[in-house]
Amino acid sequence: MNVGGRLVKVYDLYRYVKPSPGPDVEYIDGIRNIFNATRWPAWPGLADAGRVQLDRGIDSVKKVEAVDGVRRPAILIGSKPHQAGSDWTPWHDELDPDRGFTRYYGDNKADSGMDAFGPAGIRSIVEQLFFHTGATRLERLQAAPLLFFESLVHEGKAKGFWRFLGVGLVERAELVTQIDRRNRAFVNYVFDCQLVDLSAEGLNVAWEWIAARRDPTKTLEEALTLAPLAWQRWVELGPTVKEKIRQTLNRASTLSPTDQRPDPGTPAEAALRHVIAHYKRLGPYQGVGEHRFEGLASEIAGSSLRASGQYRPGWITKRAGDGGVDFVSRLDLGNGPGSLKLVVLGQAKCIAGAAPVTSGLDLARTVARLDRGWVGAFVTTGYFSDQAQREVLADRFPLLMLNGRHVGETVVKEAALHGLTVADYIHTVDAEYDGRLSSRQPAEILRD
Repeated sequence: MNVGGRLVKVYDLYRYVKPSPGPDVEYIDGIRNIFNATRWPAWPGLADAGRVQLDRGIDSVKKVEAVDGVRRPAILIGSKPHQAGSDWTPWHDELDPDRGFTRYYGDNKADSGMDAFGPAGIRSIVEQLFFHTGATRLERLQAAPLLFFESLVHEGKAKGFWRFLGVGLVERAELVTQIDRRNRAFVNYVFDCQLVDLSAEGLNVAWEWIAARRDPTKTLEEALTLAPLAWQRWVELGPTVKEKIRQTLNRASTLSPTDQRPDPGTPAEAALRHVIAHYKRLGPYQGVGEHRFEGLASEIAGSSLRASGQYRPGWITKRAGDGGVDFVSRLDLGNGPGSLKLVVLGQAKCIAGAAPVTSGLDLARTVARLDRGWVGAFVTTGYFSDQAQREVLADRFPLLMLNGRHVGETVVKEAALHGLTVADYIHTVDAEYDGRLSSRQPAEILRD
């Protein structure tokens, strides 16, 4: 088979412009043209194949009647996290390519007037669930790869910039009821997907693999020889190797200040400004008081910890004599009599502008209160110093550190999930503050 070497690489940025200058143009404004990167090879079977699109949330490459049967070549999935919570995107996808996981909400909306199975994109993924969880080699051989892209705000521009996240398998599909920001309920699908390890290919996907699946003159067995090695291994061995082929990307152990702040021009940045304006009172701010940020910080910690277990919000400690603890919660791991109940001690810090960074001394107050088997959570609207991060890593403290980026992104997500605007969500959480105040001892939450 004639392989031309066209590659799509994880975390590379691609330019998507309409009208397109055509696939012959390799770069647009210095960024790779996606239509060039996904250009079909000059194979006779692809003469009238058209081109792939990223116009919808889910863009399924047209089915082909190939020499060995009907198949779907691939499905492109585009997530727009910077639009989460809007009328256009009233949901919030969870994208974690570093750990090989995505939780993707289907493209149904209240405006569509359709049931959850109505949109064509949703139907195509649900159809693939059978093949992606297939018990036989033949079923897995037919599985169409999911190609995940994330829309980014680039140099202040929110349209036409897509970052490739990887190749995925759908593991689970679930019906959920959502509420958009206009308080309209609708039913949607949510898909849990695994990203496949591409380390053997240098984080690259050979586009000829997708092309061979699109070419009706080529068999699935021929196409499989061009697939990533991890994908081939899954086809051969099935579910028993799924965790062994999950994509994992190891990042630097500490984050820079820029990485701890929301990207400029995104809803997360606007949400963080809302949070600071609502709570900050000092200087030019006229908020309700920094201490009340503790209530929102508890919700932000809960949003992060729910991915690991069942999070149970507890109480907010009264300001006098809190001893370095602002809120107390609980994380339950497992079910039944043998489950683990962990005390979560939280500290909150609402800062803005030129305020000092969160240092190791700030974290030490929370860590000093941790008993055996307890965990800490420090939530700040700012960022953690490099030294503070290194101290936590070196000493292996069980401390969850949530920075300004986390705050902004989580507020956007939780507001969308509650069907509220960001401002209304912040006010709703703050309204519960006084009722949550308590002088109870942290260990008492284990008996609740």
